[in-house]
Order: sequence, then C-alpha cells, then structure tokens
Amino acid sequence: MFENIKAVAFDLDGTIYVGDSLVPGASELTGYLKNKGIDVFYFTNNSTKTRNQIFEKLQKLGLSVEINVVYSSAYAAGLYLKEKGYSAVYCCGSKGLRNEIEANGTECVNDGSKKIQAVVVGLDNTFDYQKMTNGLNLLRGDDCKFIVCNKDRTYPVEGGVLMPGCGPIVAALENASGRTPDVIIGKPETYMLELLCRDWKMEPKQVLVVGDTYDSDIAMAKKAGAEAVFITGNDGRDDVISITSISGLKAII
Repeated sequence: MFENIKAVAFDLDGTIYVGDSLVPGASELTGYLKNKGIDVFYFTNNSTKTRNQIFEKLQKLGLSVEINVVYSSAYAAGLYLKEKGYSAVYCCGSKGLRNEIEANGTECVNDGSKKIQAVVVGLDNTFDYQKMTNGLNLLRGDDCKFIVCNKDRTYPVEGGVLMPGCGPIVAALENASGRTPDVIIGKPETYMLELLCRDWKMEPKQVLVVGDTYDSDIAMAKKAGAEAVFITGNDGRDDVISITSISGLKAII
C-alpha cells in the first residue's frame, strides 16, 4: 500500500502532539519512516506561532526535525502576501502571525497611515469588539481583501479540553461584514501542500497526509489529489483509510 509515496505530511495538534505532550509512538514512527527513505513533513493550521517557534517545540519534544519541513498557516500567509504583492495589511492575529507577515516584507498597519489592502485573520486570544469594528469597516471596501489563516472551530489541548479556534473569529467578521473570505491559507485549502510540492519538487499524489480532523486534514488531501490516512480513535469512515492511533501507520506503509 502507498508504494509511490515519497513523503508523509503529519498534522500536529492532536496527531503529533496534544498541548505540550508528544503523542505516544510519534517519535518511533517518524524515525521508522525516515529509515525507509520517506521524507517527513509537519503541517499545522496554528497561526499563533512562527515557523521557528513550532520547529523549536518539535525539537524540545524529542523529534529529529529540520525547520524546512515545518509548514504553518502563519508562515504560509506571510509567503502568500509576498507572492501577491501586498504591502500593507490589517492583522487580526497573534504576534507570531504578524512576525511572519512582516518577515516577508508586508507591513501590519493598525492606523490610517497607509492604504490597507487586506484584513488578515488568525487565532487571536485578544480579539475584542474594537478589533471586530476595525475589521468590519475595512471590509466595507471592495478593494480590501478578506484573507484568513483557517476556519478551524476548535483545537485540542491537554486533558481532553477543546479551545475556540480561528473559525469563531472569522465567523464574527463574516457576520458583521456580510462577506466571506476571499482566501483561506490553511487546511482544508491546498496552499500549504502546494508550497511543499513546489519546495521539494514533488507531486501531490506522492504525499500521504496523516491527520485527526476529517474536514481539515483529509479534505485538503482529497482536494489536492494527495493520499490520506485518518486517525479516528474508534470511528472509521468508508471513504478514507482509517487507523485508531498514529502507531497503526507502520502496518500500512
């Protein structure tokens, strides 16, 4: 099975780690894949951390990893804005997202000093009524694009707790402005996978996506034409190969 696979792209939250704890079997599995000559990559919709911060977290958790195999929605957002020529945006997001945007040459503007070309939204634990008002009024202009890192409703942390994700913030701005996003950077859209394929000269069909969220991880794989394995706990699906834990991947690859 998966004879033509050159790389495995793992989701992070809920797949490789939960909170600050590595999922049992993750380190052994990634080592096993590398020994088989299969490249290992990490994909995350997390928009609060820079690529370097996520890389450092993976290292601290004991994984052997290089920074160039880490793809996050914040990192990808910075690249997207650079590629499309955005010079100034209003960023409703974390310091990590702002850092990634500005590292790629786009300025995050919070006042009227420059023409703002887009509202960029990521997970923001300081999101408030004023930020919603700012975003709403900018989005009233047809020439201001609505770009979001993802629309994830929740994300898991330790102890079985779910935290509100970027999606509820996006939903607030959608409801207030009457607009839907012009661009979604992260999963289930395919931009991050396209970046990987471009960077590493692969085709989507040579990549196996492994994740625990069907509407995000698996949907991206299907949309891009990549292979997919769904980590489901005990609930499988008929339209995708499912395993109950990450360790189960060894038996099928």
